[in-house]
Amino acid sequence: MKFTMDHTQRLNLHALLGAQRTDVGSIRAIWAVQDRLALDADEEKAVELKREMVAGQERVVWNPALTTAAKDFEFSDPEVTRIKAAIETWDSYGANADRRWLQPLVETLFPAQPNQGETK
Repeated sequence: MKFTMDHTQRLNLHALLGAQRTDVGSIRAIWAVQDRLALDADEEKAVELKREMVAGQERVVWNPALTTAAKDFEFSDPEVTRIKAAIETWDSYGANADRRWLQPLVETLFPAQPNQGETK
């Protein structure tokens, strides 16, 4: 499956995948996806990306006023399954706060069914 993602989607999906708790084989598979999603040094510089430690955890922050070009990514079926599972089991997202980066992924991975979301 092919995705076009901006830096915000890539950074947030990278973090979401990194929060998964699973077996060693799956962790290695997740790392492979994260390695592909990671911004290169020029992209990090372009968005003023910084890493900081907060309560013993690394946190990544960047300047939201800056941007990089969106990039295309091709994921295998098993990789798509991992991404879908990460989104489905994520229990700390906010519908409004994360909508900008999450909605395009959700719409691609979880197409709406007829009558889904309609009220009568």
